[in-house]
Amino acid sequence: DYLFRITRKRRVAIKALIMNSHLVVGVGNIYASEALFRANIRPTRAAGRLSRTQAAALARSIREVLTGAIAIGGTTLRDYVNADGAPGYFRQQLFVYECGGKPCRICATPVRQILQGQRSTYFCPRCQR
Repeated sequence: DYLFRITRKRRVAIKALIMNSHLVVGVGNIYASEALFRANIRPTRAAGRLSRTQAAALARSIREVLTGAIAIGGTTLRDYVNADGAPGYFRQQLFVYECGGKPCRICATPVRQILQGQRSTYFCPRCQR
């Protein structure tokens, strides 16, 4: 209900909204792309155009992505390691992030990469509407 309520009458892209730490806490660039993919929502969609059902699916996806990433140590992209010196293994579960041009793991359509707010955004044009 909270996510649906904060999206009302907002024209900002849904990815930018969920990455706004004043509104949604803990969702960075990688996890935003992944949560939107799992919820089948295109990152460029105006936040105010989400239905209540889509907002609920996105809230679930955000929780699943963050919980999954925490459980296996986060996402190591380059040289990050945690306090114990171990890398995060969530990268192996990424569906779209840093997969620009590669086939979607679900439908084989090439994943697209665009810039949103000076950040790379990845999405499947077929799976995410």
